[in-house]
This record gives sequence, structure tokens and C-alpha cells, in this order.
Amino acid sequence: FGPFDITLLECGAYDRRWQDVHMLPAQTLQAHLDLRGRWLVPIHNSTFDLAFHRWSEPMETLYGLSRDAGVDIATPVIGAPLGIHQPEVTQPWWRAE
Repeated sequence: FGPFDITLLECGAYDRRWQDVHMLPAQTLQAHLDLRGRWLVPIHNSTFDLAFHRWSEPMETLYGLSRDAGVDIATPVIGAPLGIHQPEVTQPWWRAE
């Protein structure tokens, strides 16, 4: 697989007991790396508060992991357009909760 210009990978509600159906943030980052993606766009997140973690934890954790790994991550506000030809690093909008 890959390389891909953009990977859209889930980073939603999770729990260690749900690992067979929902990836943890570190697994999302690893999947992006395995797919040899250029830009990571997390999806399947921030719509419902379904898990036992804080609502913002998936995005906050993945944002930090991506920065530490030198991975470009685009996190547009839900519903905002994203230019797929020239994605841009976006601000962590979920911190305004």
C-alpha cells in the first residue's frame, strides 16, 4: 500500500476493551506510517461522547503523537473544507471546549 498523499483514519471513541473495533491514537498514527501517508487527517471523532475518556482526548493524544513523530496532521473543524491538493496544518480547535 501507498504511498498516499492523505490518509483519513479513525481516531474516535476508544477503550482498550474495544481494540478489535476502534483504534487507539497510537494505532492510528502507526496505520498512517504503515500506509506511508504524507498527511494524516483523523476522522470518526468528536461527534459523540461515547467513551470513558475525556471528549478531547483522542484528538489531543493523536495531535501530540503526530507532532513528536514529525507527521503532518490536518485537523479541520468538523464541516470545514480541507484542500486535498494542499492540506495545511490546522490549529487544535478542540482545545476551545
